[in-house]
Amino acid sequence: MPTRDEEFRIHDGRHGRELSGTLLWVGGSFPANTRVLRGAYTLAWRPYTQLDGPGGEFRCLAVFITPNPVQPPPPHGA
Repeated sequence: MPTRDEEFRIHDGRHGRELSGTLLWVGGSFPANTRVLRGAYTLAWRPYTQLDGPGGEFRCLAVFITPNPVQPPPPHGA
């Protein structure tokens, strides 16, 4: 069963391992939460540390982005 935030999930094993395109909240039924990504972002979880006992593996995710330069608004009436 799909969840409301399915397209925003970043868990390990996410389908495609990449975040890109338009992300819709609840399949688009809540437009205020729609986000359009300008690039494609690889989701590659990596080992961080290992503690003794069950569930002792900790992993991290760093998503690298390239900032867009601030662009001036278009001229009035354009």
